[in-house]
Amino acid sequence: MLALVGEVELIFDDAVYPVNQEALDEWAAYREEDMKKKLTPRALKMVAKRLSQWPHDHQMKAVERSIEHNWLGIHYQMPQASTSTKSTTLAEDLNDRSWA
Repeated sequence: MLALVGEVELIFDDAVYPVNQEALDEWAAYREEDMKKKLTPRALKMVAKRLSQWPHDHQMKAVERSIEHNWLGIHYQMPQASTSTKSTTLAEDLNDRSWA
C-alpha cells in the first residue's frame, strides 16, 4: 500500500498524473483485499491516468462508487452543470396573474 497523503504526482514515461493519494490507497486496498489482485505497476499507471482525468475532490467519489458497485475498474461521470433557460423565478411565476 502507498504511504503518502494528499495529492501526489505519479510519473510514468515522462507523463505526470496528479492523483488523490487517499483515493489511490483506497483503490489499492480494495483490489488487494476484496478482489485478491495486486496493484501491478501497469495497473497503477492505468489507475493514475484514469483518476487524473477528474478534479481532486471527484477522484475519491469515483473510487467509492466503483467499490460500491463491485466494479473491476474505476468508472465515473462528472455531474453535468445545470443550465437553465428559465428567465423567471418561482416567486415571479407564482405571482404572475397575466394568465387569469
